[in-house]
Order: sequence, then structure tokens, then C-alpha cells
Amino acid sequence: MVLGIVAEYNPFHNGHLYHLLKSKEITKDDYTIAVISGNFTQRGEPSLVDKWTKAEMAIDNGIDLVLELPTLYSVSSAENFADGAVKILNSLKIVDHISFGAECSELNKLNIIANVLYNEPKEFKNTLSEELNKGNSFARAREIALLKYLDDSSFKSIISEPNNILGIEYLKALKKHRSKISPVLVKRKGSGHLTRRLYRNNFFCYIH
Repeated sequence: MVLGIVAEYNPFHNGHLYHLLKSKEITKDDYTIAVISGNFTQRGEPSLVDKWTKAEMAIDNGIDLVLELPTLYSVSSAENFADGAVKILNSLKIVDHISFGAECSELNKLNIIANVLYNEPKEFKNTLSEELNKGNSFARAREIALLKYLDDSSFKSIISEPNNILGIEYLKALKKHRSKISPVLVKRKGSGHLTRRLYRNNFFCYIH
């Protein structure tokens, strides 16, 4: 059995190690493949650590194979970042699980959101159009449409957290590519290294 992980490892730290070890514990997989961004980060900035050093750190900490996420995807939006990584893992046809960290511990709730964004039901699309016509940005209009469609206030806090957002995009990408890879969620401990506001602004648009 093979586990897939997507990361930046810029640099590899204890949080990454926790995620890796916890993912192996949950899945019981024999091998781990990591898709890692190269010399540029998701914010489009030069990486603190070059891609060769990233790969070495990954291997030293238990990753069996490292694949580079092309720059086209690594500097792009959360949607494209996740799509590129899932596309690579899916194309290998040997990966059984993909594990990601999230602030939310309920994979089902993230999947509900991913289903709405992937299927774009009529009610959701109509509300989106209405909000855009009001002059809202696409990001804000889509968030309003999503929350209105779900009609559950508990989802508001979920889509305000950066790793939840990326996790939703992984789930959506799995659906898009009709992948048989099973998602695994590891609840994050501690805070992220980027501000909530940055990712909140990027949920439905792009990474600055």
C-alpha cells in the first residue's frame, strides 16, 4: 500500500514529521510518496530551501520517493496547487491514500463543501450570479453562495481556515480526476505559519 503526501517542506519541521508519522499510523501503508514544490512556494516567493535539499530532508525523515510539483502548479492558487498534485499522484496508479492536515477534524464536512464546489448545483450557481451582480468580488460572492446553499453556520468557521481550504481542494481534485485514491485527514496541532486573512482572501481566487 502506498501513501501520498503533498507538501512544501520549506523547510521540513516537526509539524511535517508529525503529519508524516500520523499518516503512516492511520493508513498502515508500506511506502510513502511526497509531491513537493520546487524552488518557489505557493505564494510565488523563492523557497528558503532549494528543491534538492527539500528532497534530501524528506528522504531522511521517512519518505520513500520525492516528486517535484511543477512550478506552474506550485505558485498557483490553492485549487491549481491541489489539482496538480492530485493529478501526479493519480497518474502513478499505485497510490492508495492521500493524507493532508486540516484544522477541522471532520472529513465528512470538508467533503460536503467539496461536493458543492465540484457539482455546482443550480441554487448555488444562481446565488453566485446574484452576488456577483451586486458587485461582490468572485471570492466573496462564492463564499456567500456556498454558505447560503449549505444553510449551516458551522461551515463558516471551516472555510476561514487555510488548511481546511487546501484540504477541500484536494477532495475536489480527487472527484475531478475520478480518482480511487482515498483521502485521509490528520487534524493539525498549533497555528499555521501564514495569516488566516491571507488564505481567506485566496480561498476562491488566487494566492498572492
